Amino acid sequence: MLVVSSFGAVIIYNRLTATRISLSLSTTQTIILQGSSSQIQVEVDSKGNPENATLTALLNSTSIQCSFAPATGKSSFISTITITVPDSTPSENYSLTVKASGDASMANSSCTISVLNNNVTVSGKIHITSPYALNVGSLQFKDTRTTAIYTVNPSFEDDNDSYYSYNIILNNEETYNITVNFHYGLPSFTPFSANGFMGNLTVFAPAESDTMQEQDFTYNHLQ
Repeated sequence: MLVVSSFGAVIIYNRLTATRISLSLSTTQTIILQGSSSQIQVEVDSKGNPENATLTALLNSTSIQCSFAPATGKSSFISTITITVPDSTPSENYSLTVKASGDASMANSSCTISVLNNNVTVSGKIHITSPYALNVGSLQFKDTRTTAIYTVNPSFEDDNDSYYSYNIILNNEETYNITVNFHYGLPSFTPFSANGFMGNLTVFAPAESDTMQEQDFTYNHLQ
């Protein structure tokens, strides 16, 4: 019996049956949000006589669930593995090994499952220039996919660089349109209400993180 290891896959070749099973995955990494699922393809092939093969998953997590469709087949065949991540699964990188066991041979291959936090803290600074006295009331983040709106009231900071600071929790891997709502006018006069589009923001925090790098924005009013 000859054992060959190459590119993360282990193949056992049995000279008596003259059959060699090989197994490959459609990706080396899949990224999944907490409470979501993802699918990858498993391709089982053989050289020599076809073999009945059974697929199993080995995973260093007790909460992540894996299911195969189909779980058995006669080489060669393709199966789809569905990976389900419960909300309670900690955000980190996990190792998944898929094993194909045949009548007299076996093969396996591995990939990484990166579980991301659903909620990400985003913070930063807002700089607004205007020929008038100006006061920022709120900052709105509109989800471009769900149209949900998240609002935060920025705080004015004055440390030789006047700006407003904000801190808000948003959904990971979502894109938002950002609008600032403010009041402006001359001193001692009733201020006008206005708003301005500040740009788009795509939220992303990798596995094992629940914060995003500081995101700063600038808005020029009547410039």
